[in-house]
Parts: sequence; structure tokens; C-alpha cells
Amino acid sequence: MVSPEQCCAYFSMASAEQRLKDAGYGEKFIFTPQEDDDEELQLKMDDEVKVAPWNTTRAYIQAMRGKCLLQLTGPADPTGCGEGFSYVRVPNKPTQQPNEEQQPKRTVTGTDADLRRLSLNNAKALLRKFGVPEEEIKKLSRWEVIDVVRTLSTEKAKAGEEGMTKFSRGNRFSIAEHQERYKEECQRIFELQNRVLTSTEVLSTDEAESSVSEESDLEEMGKNLENMLANKKTTEQLSME
Repeated sequence: MVSPEQCCAYFSMASAEQRLKDAGYGEKFIFTPQEDDDEELQLKMDDEVKVAPWNTTRAYIQAMRGKCLLQLTGPADPTGCGEGFSYVRVPNKPTQQPNEEQQPKRTVTGTDADLRRLSLNNAKALLRKFGVPEEEIKKLSRWEVIDVVRTLSTEKAKAGEEGMTKFSRGNRFSIAEHQERYKEECQRIFELQNRVLTSTEVLSTDEAESSVSEESDLEEMGKNLENMLANKKTTEQLSME
């Protein structure tokens, strides 16, 4: 026995497949292997293929498993006006825009060495510059000193101080902030969608108004026909009345 939900899912799939075929897409472009999680291939897909029900369903399932995020707003939004979710897959990590300049590799002051190659004496000098008491510095091992340099540099970089991003852990924070913004956007769309669905406001459209006028014209024509049959009057006689 087929459930109503399964029947709707099947015909949704069949109609989407036919639309893509009518648009000139072959099966090679319409269907991708179930195990194909190549992000580059996802980016190269046309929007018409991305919004196919089998792709939006797969994107939703993968997002629930934590393998990706969803685009949220875009071509797969069924409302077309930002009041629904766009189930198109995007990477978990924030991607660099094409017009953004490549960030230079973070280095230690004046050299091309990274933080791991920073000498202990220079690291302690940085802690003194940050205002860490000498007694506290003496208690720290080499790697504890390096970790404190990274932590303090990150805090100062987030506060906007120049020159501190060289030792900060900026990428990790940007990913966390990206995830947080994603959750906030999901909540915003959910609340907006809930308000729209629970609204009792009746929206009027030009189509609705034209359909009402057409119905009234049909009713008037029906009454005229009834009068003609009942009184055996011609159309010319009715128009004279």
C-alpha cells in the first residue's frame, strides 16, 4: 500500500525530472551518484538541477548529519520571497569570495617563521609586552608560554589592535562565528515562516479580483438564458429591457 506522502514524493520527482528533460538536461547532469559528495561538483551544478527534489532531500539529510550546511536563502526557497528555506548544500566552512584578496601567511615579526618557531626568549618578551607579570612567566613551560602568546594575541586581535593577528587563532573563531550566524539565520527564517503560516490576513490579488468579476458575468449570463427560456424572448428583446 502506498501512503499519500509517498505518492506525492513520487509525482514530485517525476514532474521535476520531466521539466529538466524538457529544458535539455540529460540524465548525466540530472542524476549524480548517491555517494558523490564532491563540493566542487555541487558548485558547478545549475540551479535548476540543485532544486530538484532528490537533491534538496539529500542536502537536508546531509545537513542533519552535520556533513554540510544549507544555503537557507536562494533558488530552492519554495516561496520565492525569503519566507522559506532553500535546501541547497553549502560547505561547513566559510568560503572565500572570488573578489577577496588572498590573506598572507601569518608570520612572526620580521621573518617568515610561524609561531612554532618563535624562540622562548622572544615569546617571553611578548608576554612582558602584553603585561604578564615576570613571576607568572617564570612558572610557564615553553609550550605554555607559546599558548599564552596565542591566546592573548587572539583576544587583542578581536579587540581590533593592529599587529596582533600574526599570532592569533583567527580561522577557528571565524568558523565558530560562521556556525553561530547560520543558526541565527535558521531561527529567523523559521519564525518568519511560522508567522506567515499562522497569519489570518486575507491577501487580495489581481487574479482573484478578475476571477470574481468573471463569476459575476457568468451568473448574469445564466440568468438571461433562464429568462429567455422561460419567457421565450430573444436576445435583442432582453437587451431592449
